[in-house]
Amino acid sequence: MLRLINIDALLPGMFVTKVTQQQGELNVASAGKVNDEQDIAELVDKGILQVQVDLSKSSHLNLQQDIDDTYVNASGLSYNEQLQHSLKLHDQANQIQGRLIKRVAKGKVADLDEIDTITQQIVKRAFECDDALAITTLLKQNDEYFLEHSINCAILMVIFGRSLDIEKTTLQHLGVGALVMDIGMLKLPLLLTQKAIELSETELQKMQRHVDIALNLLEPIEGIDELSLIVIKQHQERLDGTGYPDGLRGDQISLYGRMAAIVDTYDSLITTRPYRNAYKPADALKKMQHEDLGLDKELLGQFISCIGPHPIGSLVKLGSGKLAMVMRLNRLYPLSPVVMAFYDLATKQEQVIQINLSKEDDEIVASVSPDEFSLNLPTFLRHSFFNK
Repeated sequence: MLRLINIDALLPGMFVTKVTQQQGELNVASAGKVNDEQDIAELVDKGILQVQVDLSKSSHLNLQQDIDDTYVNASGLSYNEQLQHSLKLHDQANQIQGRLIKRVAKGKVADLDEIDTITQQIVKRAFECDDALAITTLLKQNDEYFLEHSINCAILMVIFGRSLDIEKTTLQHLGVGALVMDIGMLKLPLLLTQKAIELSETELQKMQRHVDIALNLLEPIEGIDELSLIVIKQHQERLDGTGYPDGLRGDQISLYGRMAAIVDTYDSLITTRPYRNAYKPADALKKMQHEDLGLDKELLGQFISCIGPHPIGSLVKLGSGKLAMVMRLNRLYPLSPVVMAFYDLATKQEQVIQINLSKEDDEIVASVSPDEFSLNLPTFLRHSFFNK
């Protein structure tokens, strides 16, 4: 989010991209973060009148400090602590999945020990800090689609399963399955998986082979559970028989296959792909509800109840004209979650405040795309909420 500000409004932590107005002819190296008041004083002395700042790279908002730390969950963790634990877990999963990708590229997948370990941690965190864990699924870098999609699907699968009261051992197996269900994609040509236009019928058939490729890689591994294999086998099956690889219909698809189809579809829709832009999370859920995608609509309703009609981490516009991020769900009033407002569109000022919409005279009036405000969401999240 780029913004022009006068020098008297510049704050420590803001990232200056360029000088836009100045007195005199002195050249100033303008790009970089303002560290302290001394830096600002030096700019004033050099005649700087106005600068452009990038809010997505700035840390002056300190949103982390404004999160209500009096909210402590059943595990005794404040919300700040939940955020930090969740980010650490997401980064660990990223590293482990990255190592698995390299092993697949070499054709060597002897075991899934690390995958089992990180999935156990995902299950643990889902019970300790589910809201904060859900925010990490927005930490997307589109050049690493497979890696991040796999991690997000595992997190969403476990959170979804927990909401359905599925016991922990089963959640562990489901998480493993979600984490590796698209691993067969790595064996397909990049020209196919990254194609920016609609695939031909022949190309679609080649793409659909990724399920069988994954099964061939993973079924021989000793100790992999049948539930994990079911997730892999059935995540592309659809109730109307249009899915693959077996064209299963209705009750032929297990509960876990139906769950995986929902999670996989949702995370795919909210991610930018070579052939389309990302959907806003709320819009993705509406598309899944109203279009015939072969998904279990009753189960989809439970998924929406789980992650919220405005999912955690979503950017929203409030009736008061503020931009905000959804931080915690409200199970009794799903349309009135707890949000962190960070920008007032009317005054063009940063205004950091936590708002429980069920207790304030304000409401969500629209979903917002980060692109609309030139906001790099992963960078913004890490700098402002995770303080990294």
